[in-house]
Amino acid sequence: MDQNQYQTDAALAKRNAVSGAQAEETQEIDLLMLFNALRRHILVIIAVALVFALVAGIVVQFFITPLYEATTSTYLVSTSGSSGAIGQLLSAADLSLSNSIIGDYSDIIKSRTVLEAVINKMNADYDAQTAAGLPTTMKERLDYEYEEFYNKISVVNPTDTHIIKITVTDADPILARDIANTLTYYVVDRLADIMGISVPNVYDQAVAPDEPSYPSLTKTVVIAFVLGAVLAAGVIIFIAVMDTTVKTAEDIENRCGMVTLTKVYYEGGKKKKGYGYGSYGSYGYGYGYYGKGSGSTDKNAKSDKNGGAKK
Repeated sequence: MDQNQYQTDAALAKRNAVSGAQAEETQEIDLLMLFNALRRHILVIIAVALVFALVAGIVVQFFITPLYEATTSTYLVSTSGSSGAIGQLLSAADLSLSNSIIGDYSDIIKSRTVLEAVINKMNADYDAQTAAGLPTTMKERLDYEYEEFYNKISVVNPTDTHIIKITVTDADPILARDIANTLTYYVVDRLADIMGISVPNVYDQAVAPDEPSYPSLTKTVVIAFVLGAVLAAGVIIFIAVMDTTVKTAEDIENRCGMVTLTKVYYEGGKKKKGYGYGSYGSYGYGYGYYGKGSGSTDKNAKSDKNGGAKK
């Protein structure tokens, strides 16, 4: 490799290093610019977030019907083994089997025969109570179709347990409780015959919930506040990135690769924005900021030809 080629490669490497340093500096300045843009518009971001939270709260409070959940819990027992309660609990093999047949158990509970029987039973009880003038917790007879009633019920089996949980969701918390309890006590008798096990024990009856499970007002408002803040910040960042106007001397250095030489201020006259800039070398170009200067002067002071002030 000759000397000229070596010098050329060295100069190229040096120039690449300088370009990388300048790119890194530009990135830092851009990040600082975005941070400053967000800081200048922090009140706008907060205002937009509050508007989102307020709208979400109004929608949840007045336009969305709250839903309540009532849950019963039972555990399965075996027909074989000792007569004691502990002996009647499912064995490890039975437990594994119960976990594998939970889908069948759920299908039985949510079958058309069972659910329609529960609807008919609750309506018959309501008719008998109202005919006898007795108080009833139901506001009216159930008018659910099978598909609608099916979607209100869920059955789960917690992992590695004998427990079966039946949850009913409804807009009326009292009705959700009554449906869950009626369905549970009706279905345990059917399971004994269908699945060949002893009658499951209901150890936790459903109670009327005090708070809706959906939607959560607090959670919705918080999510809406965060979403509004993120959207407002995103719009501000997008506007800042797309803004290509020159506002500061640093903008000239970053975009034109020239160094600001000076800023010129004139007192009086119409304001015109501009900046001085130039390159490292023997000459340069410049703009001036024609506007009222920042110096303190007497309102009645006038400049003479020599620049002296006189009144």
